[in-house]
Amino acid sequence: MKTLTDFERIAKKSKQRSRLKTVVISVSIAILSFGLISKGLTELTSRNGNHIKDRYLLLSEIAYPNISYSSWYFNPTSNYTGQFHSDRFKSIDGIDVPYEQMEAFYSIRKFDLTDSSTWITWSEDGKSAYTRSNYYKSPMFYNIAFDYDTDSHVTVTNDISLTEQMTGQALEMAVTFDKPYTYQEIQKMIPDDLLINWYWIGSYSDFDTASRNPDAQLGLSADPEGKLGDYDFDLFRTNLKKANDNGYLDMTETAVDANDKERTYQLSDDAQAYLDENKDLETAQFSGVILTGRAENFKELKDKKWIFAANIGQSVQIQPYHHLTK
Repeated sequence: MKTLTDFERIAKKSKQRSRLKTVVISVSIAILSFGLISKGLTELTSRNGNHIKDRYLLLSEIAYPNISYSSWYFNPTSNYTGQFHSDRFKSIDGIDVPYEQMEAFYSIRKFDLTDSSTWITWSEDGKSAYTRSNYYKSPMFYNIAFDYDTDSHVTVTNDISLTEQMTGQALEMAVTFDKPYTYQEIQKMIPDDLLINWYWIGSYSDFDTASRNPDAQLGLSADPEGKLGDYDFDLFRTNLKKANDNGYLDMTETAVDANDKERTYQLSDDAQAYLDENKDLETAQFSGVILTGRAENFKELKDKKWIFAANIGQSVQIQPYHHLTK
C-alpha cells in the first residue's frame, strides 16, 4: 500500500504541476495576445494620426495662400486617441502675424481631415471673408469665368483705393488677373516696392473660387524675395501630382445652373488640368498673386487694366522694431 500511496502522491503533484503549467501558459498567451492587440491598435492609431500629418504638410506646399506653419506635433489624449496640432502664421512684407492653428483629431477608427479653423464666413455685403475661429480677414481670389453679378452672394472687390486710408500699415492683398500671365510677365507688372508672397494657379472651371476655403486654393509660395526658380516650380508640380494621386484633392463643389440643374466639380480636375498644360516655369501661367507691402505702395496698382479684382487680407500696424522686406 505504501508504494501505491507514493504513486498517488506523485501523480497528484504531477497533475498539479500540469495544471499550474497550463495556467501559466494560458496567462502568458493572454498577456502576449493583449500586448500584440494593444500594439496593433496603437500602430493603427498612429497611422491615422500620420495620415492627417502627411496630408496637411503636403497641402501646405500646394495650397493655403500666404499661410505658413512654424511647428507641428501630436498630442496623444490616450493610447488610442490624439490630436494633431500645428501653429501657423502669415508673412506680410517680412512681418510675421498670427494665423489660425490647425487642430485635427484621430483615433483607432477614424481621423478628421477637416481644417475647420480656416473655414471662411462672409460679411453681409459679400465683400469681405473672415476665418470662423479668430475672425482673421481672408484674402480672396475670384474666377473670371464666373458670373458674380447674378449667381453669387459674393461681390467682386477692388480694394486698392482702401489702402489710402491705411497709412502706417502693412497688408496682404489677393490680386486676381484679368487673364492668366506667365511668370516673367508678372515680374514686369508688379511694382518693385511690393512683395509677391504667393502665386495662384486659378481654376479651369466656371465655379466660384472666392468661396473656397484656403486649403482649396491651389498655388505656391515664392522665396523671401518674391521670386520663383525652376526647382520651385518643378517641386510644386511633383507635390501637386502626389496630392492628386493620393486623393487629397477630391473636394467636390456643387452649383445650380440657370436651368436649375445641379452641377459638380472636383478640385482634382483643376490640379490635373494645370499639370497637363503647365510643364515648366518658362511657359507656366498664373491667375493671381498674393502681394504684401506698405499700404501706400499699393497706390501704384490703381487703375491697372490687368487687375480683375483686389481683395485685402490681414494687415498690421508697422512698429519701429519691424524690418520690412521692401
